[in-house]
Amino acid sequence: MMVSTSASGWTSEGGRLRCWTPHEGRVISIMDFYGQRLQVPADLNQLGGVREAFSAFLHQAGVGADDLSRWQLVLTEAVVNAIVHGSGEDPRRAIEVAWTAGSGEVLLSVADTGSGLRPALPAASLPDDPLQPGGRGLYLIQQSCDHVESLRGEGGFRLVMRRATPGARAVDVPNDALLDAALAEISLCYESLAAFYRLGDALIAAERLPDFFSRVVADIAKVVPHDRLALYFGPTLQPALLGELARLSVGQGQPAPGGVVERALRGGPEWVWEDAAEIAGDQEWEGYACGMCVPLRAGGGALGALILARRHQPYLVAAELSTLRTYADMFGIALANANNALVRTREQQALRELEIASAMQADLLPLPPPRSHPGWHAVVRRRSARTVAGDYVDVCPLPDGGLLLAMVDVMGKGMSAALFAGMVRTALHIHVDIGRPLERLIHDLNRALCRQTGELTLFATCALAHISPSRDRAYIANAGHCPVIWLGNGAGAPVREFAPSGPPLGLFPTMDYAIEELRLAPGDRILMFTDGLYEWEAGGDSAAGWERLAALARAHGREGGEVLWEMIQRRIRDAAPGETDARDDQTMLFWERRQ
Repeated sequence: MMVSTSASGWTSEGGRLRCWTPHEGRVISIMDFYGQRLQVPADLNQLGGVREAFSAFLHQAGVGADDLSRWQLVLTEAVVNAIVHGSGEDPRRAIEVAWTAGSGEVLLSVADTGSGLRPALPAASLPDDPLQPGGRGLYLIQQSCDHVESLRGEGGFRLVMRRATPGARAVDVPNDALLDAALAEISLCYESLAAFYRLGDALIAAERLPDFFSRVVADIAKVVPHDRLALYFGPTLQPALLGELARLSVGQGQPAPGGVVERALRGGPEWVWEDAAEIAGDQEWEGYACGMCVPLRAGGGALGALILARRHQPYLVAAELSTLRTYADMFGIALANANNALVRTREQQALRELEIASAMQADLLPLPPPRSHPGWHAVVRRRSARTVAGDYVDVCPLPDGGLLLAMVDVMGKGMSAALFAGMVRTALHIHVDIGRPLERLIHDLNRALCRQTGELTLFATCALAHISPSRDRAYIANAGHCPVIWLGNGAGAPVREFAPSGPPLGLFPTMDYAIEELRLAPGDRILMFTDGLYEWEAGGDSAAGWERLAALARAHGREGGEVLWEMIQRRIRDAAPGETDARDDQTMLFWERRQ
């Protein structure tokens, strides 16, 4: 194994990775085939994503399992050293990881902004104490590679590692512009998902709401660098809760009149500025070069506001904006839950608890507004129960121009069901924004819920229908929910039911769900229901109840969603005369292709 050290530069020219010495102009390392280069924050949470990308590249390059495992070890040690020792685990600093393969050889480069090793790269050995926290990384790298170079320049330190790898071949990867765009999208999705996971963990672990906010505010500083962050809380919160939150180090009192925070607390939209002139006149935030103010909402009202600002950097990147929105969503849910819990304690009445939970369900799980487009029409109806359940229905536009129809029913009733359904809605919207195929979306949503619920045995049945942008195809996934019904157009047209292909979400993290494809023609309809529309029947025979509901859908579904809903409700009224309240939430989604 050969080691060397020198000052260096690193460029990418036409897909080629080139390493050189600036003083002599001599090329040290050059590989005449294409590779990949990533730039990520100096945060150990990024290691998993880098390993996944590197492993996928090596697999595509034809690297065998044994060599792939050795390279994964080398990458892990080099990246951890760059993050911990080279960059001090400061996410405001970046590390760069580059790799390439071809002609039976793999090259890996890891760069950081630190000063690196001492002038001569040592021949490393294992430490005398094998249990000491450091000292093994360089030894493992040198033992696993044929050639290791230590390169320095004004920008920092780079370690370049080569190893003969039988079977390694050149891989044709996207050009820099396409790769940068893809990596930016991956970063955006990763940060939002990672924030969601951390928020869920913090919410479950915290005994008091101020503890939750303190822990999460510290987390924000790691992922979105800033010069100032503040939380404001609206007057609609209970006085006792406001008193607790006022003791937070970032908690603020009344906002300046006429400023961006006051507008947010009055129900205004989020505000992002990229020029100090845009914030001029605000008594509290004037002079900051860029920032974002996000209302903390639970339904229609703003319970508070989160504002973050920087003095010099000219803008917040898209990933940072998305991450702050995720924090604000969970803050709003946490505030609504804590606020309503105080009201319940004060009133000490079961009826009051139901009223609060009903309001919470309406806020966190609003019905999607009526939607009618030239090519399609959707009807959504819900009849709320005397006790609060966790029905959630949505019609979500997708990044590709398609639609996602969602019908979810979480386990249980009351406020816990409404809160869990709100968490499902947040998780679903995060994954919808990523724009992944339906099979990956339901897989990731299931894993996210399994992680958040842990051993609480909470689950949610879920039916999803992805309508293609051209509206000529639908892709159906069903996780433990009652069947989705498709009605073809015209009298005597075919009818099809899509039964569950797996258990409810939140139970088994490795579960895969089958996706069924359906061709759509003008006049075709897709119907989704929750069990409150058929499990109300006497005797508890849910199978028979479903068959009667399905028969009603086949008989009246082609007359339109409004007619079908009225026929179902008429049958329920006739079967239970004098009963004005539903025993469970009753929800229906009716979608029709019109062109």
